Amino acid sequence: MAKPPQSPEQTDITNGDAVYLRAITENILGWSDPKFRLIKALDQDDFLLFAQRILSLKPGNQDLPFLEILLRLREEEDNMLPPGGFFPVAEALGMLEDIDRWVVRHTVAWCTGSTSEKNTPMCCINLSVDALINADFSVFVRAQLKQHGLPGSRLCFEITESDAIAQPEAVRKFIRALKPQGCRFTLDNFGSVKVSFAHLKDLPIDYLKIDGSIIQNIISSPSDLARARAISLTCQRLNVRAIAQSVESKAALTKLTEIGFDYAQGFGIAHPGPLAKMR
Repeated sequence: MAKPPQSPEQTDITNGDAVYLRAITENILGWSDPKFRLIKALDQDDFLLFAQRILSLKPGNQDLPFLEILLRLREEEDNMLPPGGFFPVAEALGMLEDIDRWVVRHTVAWCTGSTSEKNTPMCCINLSVDALINADFSVFVRAQLKQHGLPGSRLCFEITESDAIAQPEAVRKFIRALKPQGCRFTLDNFGSVKVSFAHLKDLPIDYLKIDGSIIQNIISSPSDLARARAISLTCQRLNVRAIAQSVESKAALTKLTEIGFDYAQGFGIAHPGPLAKMR
């Protein structure tokens, strides 16, 4: 007997993923047509750029002011939906790269229209694996820089450690394509599973962002403090700057400074806020 034809939803994703997607979009988000909602958000600029300051811990650092770009989605009554609410839906629909392009385009426009070039911060943009494995994405970035006359040094792309491990050649090609423009690169969530520097070989990154699971307990856990100290020392020897994330207290900030971290980020330093208000 011939099988009944599958619905487009069943064809695009597995049945389990379809159930999960429906649960999120209908029961949690209230979206009857998630693809239409995300396309509308891209076309009508319903997304909103937020940013969080990254603090330099070493007086000798000559870097520009440092921001991580974050994303929110405007909903009804000015509610803001964080990425965890819509990223799983966008991933299931294959729309993460579209969102990455929106973020790059609007970040570059903000950089060129907000301040003088001298005071323009370096903006860190998180990228999906979909963008990393598409060779056209680096072409798009170069075109945006040229169109707006923005130095590549104002952009820093954050790549998760898991993506760098899963797609090492694609990540290397992406970095090689944009390094000549002056763009910089951060390996994010380092040490979230285990601390290993083996996969950093031939990966010309500028910054290593240490996972919050290590940083959050450096005051109360001697073992986490020892791990953080060892990472800081290794970064110095590799000529890579270490960024501590999830810093939530003055005591942690002081300790990170003592053991040689270059930068820190977290609610203990600054909460995220709308990028437009950081002019």
